[in-house]
Amino acid sequence: MDFLAIREQSVQRLRRWKLSDTGSLPLHGDEDFEWMRDAASVALRCHAIAAALALAHRAPVQTIREAVDEHRLEGSLGTRELELLHVLEGDAGAAEPDLEQLLVDIAWREEALHALLWSLGLVDDLPPDRMCPKQPVYDRLAPGLDPGRATDDVQLRPLSELAAMLDFYYCLHWHARKAQYHGDVWDYQIAPGVVLERRRALEWLFQDAPWEDVDLAV
Repeated sequence: MDFLAIREQSVQRLRRWKLSDTGSLPLHGDEDFEWMRDAASVALRCHAIAAALALAHRAPVQTIREAVDEHRLEGSLGTRELELLHVLEGDAGAAEPDLEQLLVDIAWREEALHALLWSLGLVDDLPPDRMCPKQPVYDRLAPGLDPGRATDDVQLRPLSELAAMLDFYYCLHWHARKAQYHGDVWDYQIAPGVVLERRRALEWLFQDAPWEDVDLAV
């Protein structure tokens, strides 16, 4: 892949929000894409996030547990998502402030789910100044929000498209961090949490690591 051309494309997109050239931010290389998850594992992760979001929205815990067990989703849940499941099942305790923070953390996973659905071609684009729609796009993968009815012939987008979107969100995350720590220009139509969660999802596609351990260095 032409990673310089990909970066130039990212810089062009950044200008729409008056964000400057990324300067010396390193380019991606072939080594960053040597390992890649398959579409089936990405779809399972989508189902797992959807289950966690249902818990965060206070769906019946027993119903979600049955779905997790029936569709073997526990191995696709992140650490924080499993923690929420165990707390709500009464198997683990959490002080009220900790539970509230846990619910907030899980709620942001909706943006990660949106990015993964994009990677499967079920979402058309990922404009950073637009949060995912309130109507669950997950329904396109699992009609009726039922993983048992999920499409089983999903395919990932071409690597070139995935790499380009990953680079764009990598650059956005770099700008967000500079704005946070150095007061640089930032367009406040873009929520930093959206950038973080979508970048994590895109990076996870190419890192053989648990969700919470994905490398998000900039």
